[in-house]
Amino acid sequence: MTEALVLDNDATHEAFGLAGYVRAVAAAVGVPERAAAWELGDRPAAYLALPDRCAGHSERDLMLIWSAERGWKVCLENTAHQPSAVVARLGTRVIAAPAEVREFVAGVLGGLHKGGRSAPPPPSDGPGLTELLSGYAVGRVAPRFR
Repeated sequence: MTEALVLDNDATHEAFGLAGYVRAVAAAVGVPERAAAWELGDRPAAYLALPDRCAGHSERDLMLIWSAERGWKVCLENTAHQPSAVVARLGTRVIAAPAEVREFVAGVLGGLHKGGRSAPPPPSDGPGLTELLSGYAVGRVAPRFR
């Protein structure tokens, strides 16, 4: 593995934090790292391909999507004949604990959670995304992005 240059700035800290956070959530919900992707930029986001299907939609694959603006949601994957559709939104916090995301996904798979609202944005006078993700940052080599 080739080591990447590690810079000491907010973007680098956010990259390490987001990578660690997505890995922690993936492990909590039973998604292998190869089935997870994330990206930074103007709209940080993550995608996890869920290995299970939910009650009521057993014919469609599921994905767990995260955005820095709206938090987590479970969606039906798009098909050749159907667009993706939201099944449920977690709606608690943008950076929900991995165990909370695991319980949410289990509830969706069991048919207990449907609909919901997006997570409220973090307070403007509180910690920003970099600070919220900092507890998940691990390592000294820049994470691999997909």
